Amino acid sequence: MPKVIDKLLEIIDILKYVYKSKKYLALTISSAIISFVVFYKLTLATVSDNKLQNYIIMSGYDYTYFSLLSFVIISLLFGVYISLVLFKFNLKKSSMNKKKGFSGISGYLGVVAGVFGAGCPTCGSVVFAILGAPLALMYFPFRGFELRILSILILLISVYIISKSLIKCDVKIK
Repeated sequence: MPKVIDKLLEIIDILKYVYKSKKYLALTISSAIISFVVFYKLTLATVSDNKLQNYIIMSGYDYTYFSLLSFVIISLLFGVYISLVLFKFNLKKSSMNKKKGFSGISGYLGVVAGVFGAGCPTCGSVVFAILGAPLALMYFPFRGFELRILSILILLISVYIISKSLIKCDVKIK
């Protein structure tokens, strides 16, 4: 267990180092806001009058609360991921390794999973509608919430992997 705590402290140190530069903090915040707005709009796109009140009436207060909370978490993690990717890219711009590996695409997969989870289970999801299954969220055991949890897990893993790669790059954080 202490080894896990040490790894987490290293990752926190990397994040502190990255966010010393205001541009990465601004990038995280702007990416998070933009992605949250996209999730919010996708969620209300099929709801009557695109109103949150109607979504609450149809889905319930608890489901709405946890949906919005999960979108905030996904958006923040995506913002952190984007900042770390850009930081790493800028750090290794001249001698960049050509293979991206898992950390290069996994963050985007996390956001894609979140986008599929955005929508009203009873009205339908815009993204699933494009694929021909607008009411697909109704058939999930937790009405699509499992896609949001999957998204959070993938993004956490992505942030961990890219932070770990920065630690291996011997980023001087102290």
